[in-house]
Amino acid sequence: MNNKKLFVILFISFILIFSTTLIIFSILGNKNRIGYLGEFKFDESHINNTLELNGFDTSEIKKLFTIDNILDSNALTNYIFTNKNITNYSYGFRLKYYDKIFRNSDIYSVYIDTNKVIKDNNFIKSIIIDINGSPFGNLISYKKIDLEKIDNISYILKMKPKLIIWFLFVIFIIFIIYNYDCSYIKNNKKLYHSYLIYKKVSEKYFVIFTIIISALLFLIHFYIGFPGYFHNPDNIVILRQSILKDYSNWHPVIIAVTLNFLYKIFGQNTFYITLINLLCLYSGMVFIIIALYFKYKKTRFILLFLVLFIADIYFPTLTQLKDITCSMFIWLSISLIFFLLIETKKNKILNIILCFIIFISLFLALLWRHNAIVTIYPIILFLIFLFTSKLKLKSKIKNVFIFLSISFFSAILLVLVVKVNPYIWIKSNDGYYYKDIDYDALYSKYGYIIDYFTWMDINDRFARNAPNNIFAIQIAACASANDDDSMIPKEWYEKGKTFEDLKKLYKAESLFGDTFVFSFFNQRIFKPGNLENISKVWLKYILKYPKDYIIHILRFSKTVIFKDFGWSITSSYLNGIPQSLEEIGFKNYNTMFNDARIYIYNLFHNLFINIPIDFLVLISIVLFFSSLFLIIKNKILDKILLYSFFLSFSSLATIIIVVFFTPINDGRYIFPIIPINIVLIICFSLFIEIIYRNKGNT
Repeated sequence: MNNKKLFVILFISFILIFSTTLIIFSILGNKNRIGYLGEFKFDESHINNTLELNGFDTSEIKKLFTIDNILDSNALTNYIFTNKNITNYSYGFRLKYYDKIFRNSDIYSVYIDTNKVIKDNNFIKSIIIDINGSPFGNLISYKKIDLEKIDNISYILKMKPKLIIWFLFVIFIIFIIYNYDCSYIKNNKKLYHSYLIYKKVSEKYFVIFTIIISALLFLIHFYIGFPGYFHNPDNIVILRQSILKDYSNWHPVIIAVTLNFLYKIFGQNTFYITLINLLCLYSGMVFIIIALYFKYKKTRFILLFLVLFIADIYFPTLTQLKDITCSMFIWLSISLIFFLLIETKKNKILNIILCFIIFISLFLALLWRHNAIVTIYPIILFLIFLFTSKLKLKSKIKNVFIFLSISFFSAILLVLVVKVNPYIWIKSNDGYYYKDIDYDALYSKYGYIIDYFTWMDINDRFARNAPNNIFAIQIAACASANDDDSMIPKEWYEKGKTFEDLKKLYKAESLFGDTFVFSFFNQRIFKPGNLENISKVWLKYILKYPKDYIIHILRFSKTVIFKDFGWSITSSYLNGIPQSLEEIGFKNYNTMFNDARIYIYNLFHNLFINIPIDFLVLISIVLFFSSLFLIIKNKILDKILLYSFFLSFSSLATIIIVVFFTPINDGRYIFPIIPINIVLIICFSLFIEIIYRNKGNT
């Protein structure tokens, strides 16, 4: 059987199998299932909506509960729920599922039978779903909802249209790639002539064409998300520090310092972090595509730009979270390393420039997110290996000794960089060390929730105590499971809080360490700030109750690895500058999110697919052991294979540090494995192709 017949059989089989799968999933999803409404939310937007529904003047009512320009949201909420004239209440909710398989996912959209819900629950007036097919929505109730859930909610599932679109698109791409020299083009002289010109295009013009395509995609991306999502509390604190130059190291100080530097050169604006993200993203992909083109002279590698349209890459880069920007610096550096490995032409000036960018990118990634040290170090080890291999020493022992020596000193240097850097920029101990604060006085003045950024500023003074949330939740896991608080100092507890409160909080918040210790959370158990010897107490509990510690880690890792984080940015978040920034002179520079951009954003969001984190974790593990096996058994020291090994090592190290030393199951912490695995898959595939080709030649 020749290759063409085999391709046709496989191609038709693929279409039949995938089509049958889609039909089966569609039929199974369309069956009525039962879930429940939960996670009821009564935040500021629902407070406003409730007041408006009952004919109150929202602004006038809020004035009654505002002292020193600070709204007492607790008092306002209590007023609403005790006022007999209020008979309509607005709540947010989420549909929850009893079925672990048939639920809202990358495959299915969910549709609630709202008419049945209203009929079965006579206290519900109306239900509005946020987005068609979403599990989130809002309801209006005739009474206060103090239930944990509303049961017997009927729903069905429908296949997401983007699966069909991507299926057809993949078929089209496969067909085009295989039929690169199709007879139709050969039989048409004009087309065939154009085809030959296209195939023989010079490297120079291909590079120019790739850069142009990248620039266009970059501009579209930047336009859709401009200025990026900076409304996260972490970002607001960083922006405040960058303007006031009141630096601390709760969020790595280099971010605010860099922004302040950019303000001096280009003026004050909110889009700089988004710009950095996208420049790194598209620059890295350009170098990967050009490297592969130089090696194989195939223009089809331009299709790799499609990788950037994966939802888990496209949308996070519009956020300004430090984890994302750190990951983009890593992406740029590993893409440039890949380019230098593949491109064998000796251009010393270009090589020097690229090496400089690689080290600067890794340096910034380390300073941007300190725990990135475990992600970066394997990449540093590979660069050290490349350096020592060029020494061409006759003695293997000397080579290994030099490699280990440089590796050791590099590790020390990375730690020193993280430790010393804050002292360069932070001039006062207030920004780095613990300082006694009267929290009770601050609560009475500022209230709770509504002045979130004030609390974040307060927390930001405690960079030295940032890991307390990690220690606290893991101590709680071991202590509560064994009803043993013997090693927890009594002076740690907040006024009026006891070990019983700790057990209750862990039961309710076993995956959210911040609630145990940070000043913003009024349910916290431990005092914010310095908890003396917390790391020693943490270690004692782990040694005493290793089984319960492992159970906690496994439970936490499950939520990190198997959770669908669904990266997206609601358009309303991108409007305007928060009052917290306006008060210190930050101006609003064209940040309005207009209808055209909302339409394009929603279109892309519906079409793009997500990468399951568990799939990337599996890829990292499989390629780590596969590359290690090939290196050890066959003594293969191919640079591409070694790079695959160190990239998989980097990915696994990131997964481990997230699972063991992360306070909450937030997708941003594990995000670095996404760009790393893209280069890893390309790199390992390239090695397999080289091996296959070499066998074919022998």
